[in-house]
Amino acid sequence: MENDKSALKQLLESGEFRRGDDPGRKTVDKVFDARTLDAIYEVMKRFRVDIIDYPVSTGKESVVFRAVIKKKSIAIKIYKMSTLGFNSVREYIEGDYRFEKEKLSRNSLVYVWARKEFINLKNMEERGVKCPVPIGVHKNVLLMQYIGTTLKPSPQLRNVGHELVANYFFSAMKQYKKMVEKCYLIHADLSEYNILCYRNNSYIIDVGQSVPITHPMARDFMKRDINNMIVFAKKMGISQSEIEIPEFYYNWPDEPKKLIRK
Repeated sequence: MENDKSALKQLLESGEFRRGDDPGRKTVDKVFDARTLDAIYEVMKRFRVDIIDYPVSTGKESVVFRAVIKKKSIAIKIYKMSTLGFNSVREYIEGDYRFEKEKLSRNSLVYVWARKEFINLKNMEERGVKCPVPIGVHKNVLLMQYIGTTLKPSPQLRNVGHELVANYFFSAMKQYKKMVEKCYLIHADLSEYNILCYRNNSYIIDVGQSVPITHPMARDFMKRDINNMIVFAKKMGISQSEIEIPEFYYNWPDEPKKLIRK
């Protein structure tokens, strides 16, 4: 097996994605530059990934693929090296005490972002918040639980049938409250796009930008998260009187750690 190179490794060594004036940076569809292909190859070896299948989600900053390890579906999230804006994400890192010693550069930013999402997911999973269970991370490639069936991934909250949306909405709000009070994390981009609905439970996803409650902007991010959800609820015919707004929305303490309930 050691001498039997994968198609991916052969492609890397062929020089197809390298050029002399800008080594390692030529991009195909803004996802598979040479550095990313190298990271994927390493991930496939390290975690014994059998297949990287089809994309289940595409966005400006990342693409998520279904993959297989020992006949079990997983998700692989690949952060695009060329589109993650330095100035647009640095505020989510620089105010985070966990990364205060990181020396950020345009080259290292994506790797820090991937690691940050892995750490946030790990925190959430360990404290009982519904989210994709993290498996591992290497450079700009994150492995995590695949949420969905063998036929298709779970829908986002915005795509759930009208008869089910209220139940999934309330489930999402419950998970968000737990995320703040038990993980001490603020999502900082919560909306109907960042919630997956599966078997009567809502799963919070896309937590790379999520910050601890001690972040200077934590309260503002929290307000924005909940306001986004209130706006969505109104669109779906859910009245605000039905929504259980967390106490911390109205009374954010001077010392945020007081949110911790013993």
